[in-house]
Amino acid sequence: MVLVFDTDDASGMRSSMKIMQTILREYSTQYNDIDPKFGKIEFIKMLRDLQAYSDIEQGGGEDITSLRHFKRFTDEVWKQKKNGGYYKARWKKPRQ
Repeated sequence: MVLVFDTDDASGMRSSMKIMQTILREYSTQYNDIDPKFGKIEFIKMLRDLQAYSDIEQGGGEDITSLRHFKRFTDEVWKQKKNGGYYKARWKKPRQ
């Protein structure tokens, strides 16, 4: 099968993308369209927020290298990213 991805034809380009996504969804074992997707800047902001979250939790005596610690943070990320949402920092320290 050959799919033509003609960037001069916006309608055809959208159709090609739909066909490719369907093929990936139906026949690929590594494609999962419900997994959250991150842009580079959004991911960097999320990592900063993880650092702030860890600083807060460390003050409470929790082991910040524990699986439970990262699972709590990840659960919050997945909740925000559900249905294509954008991650918003929750624990970010104010700039000084």
